[in-house]
Amino acid sequence: MRHLIWASALVIISACGNGGSASMDPSMPLVVTDDVAPTVYGAVSSGTPSLRPSTQPAPLEAVRTSASCRTPKASSRAKAAYVYTYGGGITTPLHHIDRKDTPEAIAEREALVREQKKKAKTAMQREAIGMAIGNAVANSRQIDVLVTDTSAPVFLYLTSYDSVLWNIQRAPGVEIDGVVVNSYNAGAIANGVDAARTGFISYDNSPTQKCYVGGKGRAIPVKERVASARKLNPNVDLSHYKEQWEQEYRDASRFFRQDVKRLVGKRPHWILNNARGGQFNAVLVGPAPTAPFEGQPTSRLQIPDHITPYWGNRKDAYKAFGLAPSS
Repeated sequence: MRHLIWASALVIISACGNGGSASMDPSMPLVVTDDVAPTVYGAVSSGTPSLRPSTQPAPLEAVRTSASCRTPKASSRAKAAYVYTYGGGITTPLHHIDRKDTPEAIAEREALVREQKKKAKTAMQREAIGMAIGNAVANSRQIDVLVTDTSAPVFLYLTSYDSVLWNIQRAPGVEIDGVVVNSYNAGAIANGVDAARTGFISYDNSPTQKCYVGGKGRAIPVKERVASARKLNPNVDLSHYKEQWEQEYRDASRFFRQDVKRLVGKRPHWILNNARGGQFNAVLVGPAPTAPFEGQPTSRLQIPDHITPYWGNRKDAYKAFGLAPSS
């Protein structure tokens, strides 16, 4: 139990706030594939209703986490999308602890927090306690996956480091073949599909630690990186970087040629990321529509069964998990 509170003490404290979700900005650029012209959220979707801490839109559906690393694969007639991001920027009211909790565990954690607060003698010790408590509770960030391709069923393999609530939004006529979420911190799915075609893999306190595969940004040719560097500084000396960039290109190419095909079940039709592992809030899977489709409210919420979730604001989440924030 102690590691749950103190393991995160040296990590930058999680963003706080009330746990509500802001609306997607219509002018926000979407992440698209290289063959799609740049576009913005409002040109593809009219926007989804914001998630509110006071109202949970659907019951939480726990999907079994397979300790044998088995997840659905893309069907033979489906097109597949591989999406990678470090995390999202839109906060949600979905919080969790990365383990299955019990009332006894919560009571033990409350007692431990009180004990550690009493022992803290310096401002630095109190700050460390506050950081550890804050990082013990994960807060999922929303990313909208706007699916517009209707030529075949679409299989989604969604990868991140941070905890993400992947909000799947379908244009009229779209069929979702299956969804897999692979993340370091446990993720969740809004508007997904049947549990038989849904898979969760995460590393943190999960039975599937050995199954987690870290994502990569797209393979960037050395020529492209050289051009970008010289655009910033025409006189830059790149002699020390070219060998490293060549190796990184080979590694990323091998990852998408071999590892992703094994994870997804076929070579992805779409590879969507921002190349260097930052964060974004929405991606487009398919062509840009001639007119935006109407955003759908959340009608289904799926989580992996090895976590203990909480829907509401962050302060109440601390209390629910026996982790009242330190002053």
